[in-house]
Amino acid sequence: MSSIVVVDPYSAGKGIAPAFAARGVDAIAVLTTEKPPAGLDWIPDDFAEVHVLHDLDELAAKLAVHEPIAVVPGTETGVETAEALSELIAPGRSNVLTLSSARRDKWQMAVALRTAEVPHLRQISSDRVDEVAAWLRREGLEDSPIVVKPQESGGTDDVFVAMPGDDWRAKFDRILGCVNKLNIRNDKVLVQELAVGTEYEVDTYSIDGEHGLVAVWRYAKQRRGDRLGIYLSNTLVAQDEPVVDVLFDYVRQVLEATGVRNGPAHVEVMITPDGPRLIEIGARLAGAEQQELTVLGTGESQITRMVRHRVDGDSSVGRYSRRRHVKSVYLSSPAAGELGNSVRFDELASLLPSYQSDALPYREGSTVPRTDDLWTSLGSVVLANTDADQLERDVAVVREIEAGLIVV
Repeated sequence: MSSIVVVDPYSAGKGIAPAFAARGVDAIAVLTTEKPPAGLDWIPDDFAEVHVLHDLDELAAKLAVHEPIAVVPGTETGVETAEALSELIAPGRSNVLTLSSARRDKWQMAVALRTAEVPHLRQISSDRVDEVAAWLRREGLEDSPIVVKPQESGGTDDVFVAMPGDDWRAKFDRILGCVNKLNIRNDKVLVQELAVGTEYEVDTYSIDGEHGLVAVWRYAKQRRGDRLGIYLSNTLVAQDEPVVDVLFDYVRQVLEATGVRNGPAHVEVMITPDGPRLIEIGARLAGAEQQELTVLGTGESQITRMVRHRVDGDSSVGRYSRRRHVKSVYLSSPAAGELGNSVRFDELASLLPSYQSDALPYREGSTVPRTDDLWTSLGSVVLANTDADQLERDVAVVREIEAGLIVV
């Protein structure tokens, strides 16, 4: 029986093994650490074998015996290992190995874009505040808003905005040396100019350097104090909106610059007054529930394209077509405390004609965190409908429930 190797099969990566099992392909799990990072889990029973990475060459030799059709990452932490294993086992079936760090490290992304002359945000990677201060003076950004964040993390973890006059050094010191949400120590900090505009998620699938468009989503976020990236909603964009062409033209340049040739990519782009600017790229599936949402809206996903590519040898790439309006609505709490007046969470299916599902881990009496980022969100509600007006009426109901929550 043929097999596929999934490195760190967490988050959306949990959907890979079942999709291939349905086509008679076994899955083998590789874990880059003994235990998943906090907040991530997986389903061991979906895998014929499980290996923990200790020695890359030794592991590659063990896996090569199975002649896997592909080695793929399940989530962000598995990207570099999956690409290195793939090159050892099945050369040419993944991405450009020499650019692997540019698909993982936000500073190296900027370096790759600069080298390829692709428009990008001004930024610096450093472990010294004096070096950053000198760079800000040189770039004329001393009196401009800037972003201070880890180089390798996710979910808007410790992403701060420093407005003119704010003490950005304190934010820098808070990040430097800490272990982030992906269990990686922040040995350096990324400082960049603040991108202002509308942010989009562009999900692609590539085959031998040809790039296809799986979905485009429009983020709505807000800033709370110095925290950047409190999610409000994520909306599937119609394939014929003019912004889709602008985004895809730019994203193709990003994919080429960072060496993406095969498999999924998740690209976050801000449309600014100066044009598109990359926020970050991940050479992996769009995370959380995005695969299911994309199927809901378009009938396919990055995982279904992966199966067609790896099992059927289908080399066609193309663009999605929106069949239904889809929106994820995120809820937040302005403070930490005990949650009250949340009983309507249990009635969403009957209240909302567009209701599809929810991920609301907190209920009446739960202790909730203050929402500062995606990790501390109160959860989300998924809505889908062919009637855009009905969907927006349902969004209003969700916001009404959110406004009535009491946290004490």
